[in-house]
Amino acid sequence: MQSITPTLLSVLTFIAVVAGIYGCMGVGRSYRGCVRRRVEAIGSAGSTALDVDATPRMATEVHGILQRLGLYGGDRRSGLMYRLAEAGIYSPGAHYKYLLAKVVCGTAFALVGVLLYITGLLPLHLALSAGCLFACVGMMLPYMWLERAITRHRRELQYSLPDFLDIMTICLEAGLSLQDTLRRVGEELRLAHPTLANELRIVQRDIELGATVDQALKRFATRSRCDGIRTLSAFIREAGRFGTNIAEALRGHADMLRTQREQAAEENAQKASVKILLPTLLLIFPAIFVVLVFPAIIQIQVAFASP
Repeated sequence: MQSITPTLLSVLTFIAVVAGIYGCMGVGRSYRGCVRRRVEAIGSAGSTALDVDATPRMATEVHGILQRLGLYGGDRRSGLMYRLAEAGIYSPGAHYKYLLAKVVCGTAFALVGVLLYITGLLPLHLALSAGCLFACVGMMLPYMWLERAITRHRRELQYSLPDFLDIMTICLEAGLSLQDTLRRVGEELRLAHPTLANELRIVQRDIELGATVDQALKRFATRSRCDGIRTLSAFIREAGRFGTNIAEALRGHADMLRTQREQAAEENAQKASVKILLPTLLLIFPAIFVVLVFPAIIQIQVAFASP
C-alpha cells in the first residue's frame, strides 16, 4: 500500500505550486492581455496574425476547459458575476480570480494531507482522506468570504441611505435637477460613504448612457438587493408619473429608514442577552461549579474513605 514515496510526493507538491503560480500570473494578466491584443488588432489594419504571448492565453484555455466540462458555463458565470456585483466587486477579471482562489485554497489545504503523510503522522489512506476533507474546506473559504462581503456591502449601503436622502432633499429643494442632484450627492459622500459614492458613480454612468433615473436606480437596487434603494426608485417613478413633490417623499423615507435603523439596534440589543446565555453556561458555570462543589466532593470522599 505504501507505493508513493516521500520523494515523489515532494515532486508532485513542487509541480502543483509551480502550476498555481503560473495560473495566478495568467489570470492576473488576462484582462490586460486581452486589451493589448485588441489594440494590436486595431493597429494592424486587418492583419490576421497577432503576436500573443502564452501567459494571457492560459486563462482563456482554462476557461474553455471548464466550459467543456460543464463546471463554468454561461449561467454559472452570470450567477457568479451577479454575486460579485452584490459585494460591490466590478473588476473585469474578478470571476477568474475568485475561481483561482478556490483552486489555490483547495490545493493548499490538500497539501496538508501530503505533509501529514511525509512527516509520518498519518498513514497513506488516512492522509488522503484528510487531504480531500481539507481541500473541500479550502474551496469553501472563498465562498464564505464572498457571503461576508455581500453582507458587509449591503449593511454599508443601508447605513448610508438616510444621509444620502437628506442631502438629496436639500439639493432638490435648492433647485437642482434629479440627475445633477445624484452627481452632487455622489461627490459630497465620497469621503463619508465611499461605498455608496462608488455605486452612485455607476448609476450616473447608466444615466449618461441613456437610462432614466428610476431605471438606473432600479438596476442599482437589483444588483445590491437593498430595499431602501428599491423604495427610492419606486418613489421617483411615481413622482415622475403623477407630478408630486419628491422632496417631501424623500424626507419621509429618510425618517423611516432612521426609525428602522434604531429599531434594528434595539432588536440586536435585546438579542444580546439571549446570545450571551450559551457562553455563560459553557464557560462560566463550569468554573463556578468546580470552585463551589469540588471541595465538598473532596470532603465527602475523605469522609467515606476514613474507617
